[in-house]
Amino acid sequence: MATNLTSKRAALRAYRRRPWVKEMSGDLNKHGFDLESTHPRHFLRLSRLTFAVALLYVWLVTCRAHAIKNGQRDLVDRKDPRDLCIFQMEWRITKRRLLDALPVSINLCPRVW
Repeated sequence: MATNLTSKRAALRAYRRRPWVKEMSGDLNKHGFDLESTHPRHFLRLSRLTFAVALLYVWLVTCRAHAIKNGQRDLVDRKDPRDLCIFQMEWRITKRRLLDALPVSINLCPRVW
């Protein structure tokens, strides 16, 4: 593996994050928010958009992670093979609820049972 990092440990740590970075990049672009088509021209608009997307992304991932922990993954993803990431599961559920004019609850702090 070619790298500019100084230690083997740092290179391995960075390489372990690669799948997460690649998945998140897809979520933010073609497979989710489609940010690459927005083309903001002003810094303030880009800043606001980035903040809103970051908040929404964290909320979606947190909600679905909480649902998975409570055994609700099979409601939205196939059992074999699993093909949706946590973001995609919640993104699809939220879009469906909005299209069906159903309420979407926004809990920024998931309840601890």
